[in-house]
Formats: sequence, C-alpha cells, structure tokens
Amino acid sequence: MNRRIRTALVAVSASATLAFAGSALAANTGAVSVWHTPQTLANSASTTIHVSVPQATDPIAAVNIYSGAGYTLNTSQAANTQIGSVEATAFSRDNNLTLPLSGTVVTSDATAAANKTGSAQCTGLPQSQAVWIMNLSVAGNTLAIPVYVNPTAGPEAALGGYKLSICLPPPDVPVGTPGRAFQGAQLLDAKLTLLNVFTTPTSAGLVKWETLFTPYTPTKGTPNKVGTFEARAFVPLPISLGIQVKYKNKKLRTYTVSGKATEGGAPVSGLTLSVLRGLKATKLTKAGSAKTSTTGGYSFAGKLAKKVTTFFQVSGSVTERDYTATGCASPLTPFAPAGCVSATLSPWSAKSVVVKLNK
Repeated sequence: MNRRIRTALVAVSASATLAFAGSALAANTGAVSVWHTPQTLANSASTTIHVSVPQATDPIAAVNIYSGAGYTLNTSQAANTQIGSVEATAFSRDNNLTLPLSGTVVTSDATAAANKTGSAQCTGLPQSQAVWIMNLSVAGNTLAIPVYVNPTAGPEAALGGYKLSICLPPPDVPVGTPGRAFQGAQLLDAKLTLLNVFTTPTSAGLVKWETLFTPYTPTKGTPNKVGTFEARAFVPLPISLGIQVKYKNKKLRTYTVSGKATEGGAPVSGLTLSVLRGLKATKLTKAGSAKTSTTGGYSFAGKLAKKVTTFFQVSGSVTERDYTATGCASPLTPFAPAGCVSATLSPWSAKSVVVKLNK
C-alpha cells in the first residue's frame, strides 16, 4: 500500500537551526558538486546538484546549499508544477539495506499552513519564498521531502545569493520514536536536477557554491550545530572547445584540426577529445582523438579519402574532480565550526561548433 509521508521533518528540524550538542567532530565529511547542461553563460536549461555523505558520517540533520555569485533563480512557477527530478540512495538501518529512491520535484504552495510550519522550523523564517517537494519513491512508499528556498540576507549573503534548505529526520533513534526516519533511512547520496530554475552568470569564471551540513548527535536525535561542516562546489563557466580546420597539403588531401579547450577561461590540460568527421554536418563519426597540452591546445592530423567538402567537430567530457587542496582555502568557520572538508570541480560534457573544410 502506498504511503505518502511528509517525513516529520517539521518535528525535528526546528532544533536543526537552534540546538547545540558537543559530540566529536572528527570523522564527519561529505561532498557537493554542481553542473549545468549545457555549461554555458546565461543558461537556465538544466542544473544538477549532487550531494554525497559517507555512511560512516553521523546522520545529517540539515543541508543548506547556497547558490554561487551571479546566479538568478526563477520561483514564479504555479503550485504543483514539475520542475525536475531526483535520484538518491539511503541506508536503511531497519533492514540493513541500501535503498534506491527516485521521483519528481514539484512546486508547492509556500503559503500553505504545513509549509509555513516547516519553513519556521527548518529555516527560522515564518514563510519561505518557495517550497519544492522531492517525491522519493521506495518499496511502494513515497517520501515527500520539502526543500525551502529563500534569498539570503545579513551575514549569510556572503555565502551566496539563494539558499536551499533541507531538514531530515534522525535515523538512529529507537524504533517508535516520534519523528524517526522512515525505515531508519540515512541519506548517502542525492542528485537533484532542476529545469529552467537557476540561470547561470553572464560573466566567465570559476563560481563557488557553498553547502553546510549539520549532523545529528549519534543516537540522540538532536542536531549538533558545532559539528556543522562545509563542502564547496566550483563551477567553471563557460566550457569552450575551440576548433579550426585547414589543409596541410590540399593536393595530398591532408588536413589539421586544432583548437583550445577552456573551462571558465582557464586551459584544460590532459583532456582527451574525440575528433568527429563527416560529409554532412548532422552525420559525423569519430575520425580519431587528440589530447590537450598544458595550455589547453590540441592538434589532430588526418587525410581525406577523396577531395570533398567535409565537416568537423570535437567533443570531450570530464568527471567530478577533487579540488579540496585549493578549494577549501579560507574555511568559513563562523558558519562551519568543523571546517571545510571537501571541494569539487564540476563534471561536464561539451561539443565544439561544426566547421567545414571545403573541397
């Protein structure tokens, strides 16, 4: 039987912003990564926020995600509008299983009584600017987890322009405890993809997103505010794969494809690019590959079977990359007493424009 559970975040989240506890800080860690499809300037098509927390970390009470400088946010959608999707995993303490969860993200009426109560308890604000509901389905049940969305103000404005707040119930208190997480589920990983919600900045650069994680005091169900730690996501904008093609020897039909790969204006070194070629701009196949140098430059040489007009393009991608050594410089200890534990560089996938080599 389907059960819709509004996760009793309300019962526990008030203390997430108010309570202090003194448990050990040592092992707690987590990570966040942010990327866009496509990763270009002034683009609102798709934003993905990926949060991960090791099982060994104390269960998380609250996650507060701050958008980077220069982003704008669209909260004008009517209630019950689908604005994205979510995929997650959680560890069920009751069943000793890792649970896969997935579902839609829809807008909710921020003025509804339940959302006002939840906002007050999770964010300290009597009403949030917007409320999104992540509908996570698992084992025939739907967990409805609110995301409270607000512009920042005061000292918090230094962290970013907008804040997404998520408060979670404790999974490690005894079964039957009011407000306990469904099946004792502890968040391990969540990937939230939003469509036409965030618009990227208009200027190139490396943009920082901040995330604050507040853990629970183990087995107590009380948030450990002094254990709050910080993770950072760095988003290079835009991704650019430059390309030009010219004959090396037209009589012999040899050619050279060259260009430069940059992210946020900085060169991308060691990137393997696929070089695509074809007789139609819409029908290209792989002709070979090229690797970028320390300056981001690349070059690929080839030969045409016959002298015909030919189209070329390059494509490449990178995965999430660790950036902690550089990205966690100057931790924000007033907001995160337990320090900055990780920083990442965005994953991305990109293609160049298609260029033509005339016969």
